[in-house]
Amino acid sequence: MLGAVDNPGLQGVRVLVAEDEFAIAMFLVDYLELKGVHIVGPAGDLAALNRLLDEQPIDVALLDINLGGEQVYPLADRLAAAGIPFLLTSGYDDNVPSRFADAPRCAKPYHIQALAQQLETLVHARRATVGGS
Repeated sequence: MLGAVDNPGLQGVRVLVAEDEFAIAMFLVDYLELKGVHIVGPAGDLAALNRLLDEQPIDVALLDINLGGEQVYPLADRLAAAGIPFLLTSGYDDNVPSRFADAPRCAKPYHIQALAQQLETLVHARRATVGGS
């Protein structure tokens, strides 16, 4: 049976979800909540995402590169400056700015278990770096 107990590494993790397509956002939310994730958002535009980042603690972010014509990179810059890891997602072969060339990416359509594993890897790497729990 799938659920939070099969992947305790995501239990309680606060994930900011940046996705402008409602059906995809709800799919991500439903799946990640089964893993015990605390969802921040989702939101599909930079103004709303920046408000969420200002108002709530975030452990990791899942960022769709193209948010209804807006590029997510200004938010990614804020996250990087704050030391918050993120995973870029896209259904296109986007030309990622060189500063994000090494950022982890996940192509759409998602392999949802692989996406969850990438998020877990990012969270564990950050915890090891900052010595957190």
